[in-house]
Amino acid sequence: MPADMSSPEVYRGMFEHAIWGIFQTTPDGHYLAANPALARIYGYDAPASMLSALTDIGRQLYVDPHRRDEFVRLMRETGIVSGFESQVYRRDGEIIWISESCREVRSQKGALLYYEGTVEDISVRKEAERELQIAKEQAETASRAKSAFLANMSHELRTPLNAILGFAQILRDGILGPLGEPKYHEYAGDIYRSGKHLLDVINDILDLTKIEGGHLKLDEQEVDVGNVFAACERLVAESAKAGRVDLDVASPREPVTLAVDPTRLTQILLNLLSNAIKFTPEGRRVALSMSRAPAGDCLITVVDTGIGMTADEMVQALQPFQQIDNSLARRYEGTGLGLTLTKLLTELHGGSLALDSAPGRGTRVTVRLPAWRVVAMD
Repeated sequence: MPADMSSPEVYRGMFEHAIWGIFQTTPDGHYLAANPALARIYGYDAPASMLSALTDIGRQLYVDPHRRDEFVRLMRETGIVSGFESQVYRRDGEIIWISESCREVRSQKGALLYYEGTVEDISVRKEAERELQIAKEQAETASRAKSAFLANMSHELRTPLNAILGFAQILRDGILGPLGEPKYHEYAGDIYRSGKHLLDVINDILDLTKIEGGHLKLDEQEVDVGNVFAACERLVAESAKAGRVDLDVASPREPVTLAVDPTRLTQILLNLLSNAIKFTPEGRRVALSMSRAPAGDCLITVVDTGIGMTADEMVQALQPFQQIDNSLARRYEGTGLGLTLTKLLTELHGGSLALDSAPGRGTRVTVRLPAWRVVAMD
């Protein structure tokens, strides 16, 4: 026969064998009853010894005696308290964390009789939270130090690098007269190209540190998408031709106006197009297009038929300073900041970036800008 759940024996068994501490106290802080679990939490062998030792809860138990005052105040206001966390002393003097839940018990006439509730030892959880907070603060400190170092280093490098680029351009173009030896002209061109690549890297690092520090602000303007597409096509046409990659830029048939930062939108598209061209073998195709999602969002898509990526490589590609570790990717220069910056710049516009790729099939990158950035679309 199943036990009668309403019998006093059942309730007594639940009280005696519960894993949570159970108590009854007077409103002014004297224990009336406690179960064995509560005695163990506070370091006592049995409830009787605990009840005889703890005669003033607020003064003897709580590390901060004002916590008992707060507990009583909440009980008076609401009649119930849940998850009230405090530090308390165990019998041996050790300080632990507890979480209390309690309710008032009143007579039929409404007179307050006592409080009853449960206690849980949450010391392990609180220690884990403390360690997590320390680790978080240390990581944030390290991140700020890294960002400050990168920003300062980048600023220090840009000044002499601009001088190198200027003098290399003078030599390459023979502005002050012919160099004489043809090889000098070739070397000057190499210096200029290498310096320009290094300057691009430095600018990417500066942008990344500004975004991470929350210092990069958008200069929003109403921009014609077709004009941005045309400008980007002109800027990457030479590299596409050099790589023998077919470049297909499909400007919107009708004018489309977006409220965006034109410089950053151009940077987003150039990063995507340059990446696509870089990793697409000759004879294959890179395409840029725009469409409208059913919800009204603006979708800008760059599709290539290049080497493609695995799922793990897509995750890696979106991490700062990471490059995909395969034989073709390693042939190309880069900091691994292109996609990271593109994603962050897109998110600054309230949008999102999505990758769809597979090895040997190519990659589709979709920049989704929210509908409220579409000012006009005929």
